[in-house]
Amino acid sequence: MKNRNAAKVPTHEDRYIGERIKEARIALKMDQKDLADLIGVSYQQLQKYESGANRVNGARIGLLVTVLNRPMSYFFPNATDVRMRVDPLLNAMMATKDGQELVHAYSRIASPKRRRIVLDTAIEFSQE
Repeated sequence: MKNRNAAKVPTHEDRYIGERIKEARIALKMDQKDLADLIGVSYQQLQKYESGANRVNGARIGLLVTVLNRPMSYFFPNATDVRMRVDPLLNAMMATKDGQELVHAYSRIASPKRRRIVLDTAIEFSQE
C-alpha cells in the first residue's frame, strides 16, 4: 500500500523553489507580508514556502513568476518558458499593490470617456 503522506514530505525541489522565492523577494526589497498579500497567502505560509517546509502549488508558482518578475526557469532551471514577453515596466507595476489596485479600478470604469480622463491624467503626471 502506498504511503499517503509521501506526497506531503518536502523534497529537494521544494526547498530549492523556496530559496529562489526568498532570493527574488529580497532582491526586490520586498518584505514577506507584502509578497504574501500579493500572492494571497499569510506571511506565515510564505515563510513555510521559503523554508521549503510547504510545497508551492502550480497556480501560486504562476503568481510568483508574475509578481517577482522572474521567468519560470528561475524556479525550474530545466523548464522552458514559452510565455509571451511582457514590458518590464508593466511587470514592475503589477508587482505592487498600488499597481494591481490601479489596474483593477481602471478595468471597472465602464465609460470610455472616463477611462480616457484617467489615462490622460496619468500621462500628464508622468511628464512632471
